[in-house]
Amino acid sequence: MSPITRLAATATALCGALLLTAACADGKDAPEPPGTSAPSERASIFDKGVNIAVKFDQPGFNYKDNRTQKYAGFENDLANFLDGQLDFPDMSPNDEPSWRREEVLVKDTAQLVIATYSITEERERKIDFAGPYFETRQGLLVQADDTSITSRESTAGKLVCTVRGSVSAPDSSTSDTGDQLAELLPEARINDTRSNYSECVDLLRKGDIDAVWTDQIVLHGFAERHDDVRVVEGLEIGSPQLYGIGIRDGREEDCERIAEALREFLASSDWRDSFESHFPRLAEEDEQFEQHYKPDPSLVDDYSCSDD
Repeated sequence: MSPITRLAATATALCGALLLTAACADGKDAPEPPGTSAPSERASIFDKGVNIAVKFDQPGFNYKDNRTQKYAGFENDLANFLDGQLDFPDMSPNDEPSWRREEVLVKDTAQLVIATYSITEERERKIDFAGPYFETRQGLLVQADDTSITSRESTAGKLVCTVRGSVSAPDSSTSDTGDQLAELLPEARINDTRSNYSECVDLLRKGDIDAVWTDQIVLHGFAERHDDVRVVEGLEIGSPQLYGIGIRDGREEDCERIAEALREFLASSDWRDSFESHFPRLAEEDEQFEQHYKPDPSLVDDYSCSDD
């Protein structure tokens, strides 16, 4: 074989081995092997079916009727509003406990979390948020005829129940204020944390515990459903909790689209209509419920789609 023939053969072999886009022997572009093309725009979560992590056991926000198999609540309305704005190809709600909310986003088994999900710095280190769409302080739920708890001090010795994975949990890693129980209810006794608030409320109604501790609006949802429990009036605990929609980190474009839809939700009458529909008693008792529970739409700019 002549030197020229060997050189041509070597060039042809090199071109075939590397499959580069540069022109080879015939001057045509060689095909690119899988995985070597330039990075393309990341596919949107809205291009396929959207799994949404929710809670089926929170009256007022999302509650599944086992007889009809239908869902109802403020967050169910919000999910449907987002669907109307963003046109999800398919939307599937999945029941997840509080402690799994970050996990399902990180593992991408859910694309969104709409489940009374408080925005905290600790959570934002793992996932992203769009919001807030709701704000509330924390409080206590007691039996309707119990007048012994009126203040933080009167919780001394009382047995209190909350949920694992919530910011109310005494060992919560999602709280920015550390041990909530020690700081806010220093003399109360914490019951074993439960997987959902329905379990806590069942214990309260049976008289096995003295109070349920979490966000006031969550407690009002149970008080709307059960006449034998009530939220302690005038008792607000801790800093305001801001509910956001959880989304997997690194999805900035999708996050911005959700945030824009939330601005529309807050600016329209849909927010008020949904609140009055699912918290009718509270809406009647509190004429300023929008001032107390509805965030200003400008807060969406402050809390959504962090660059951290």
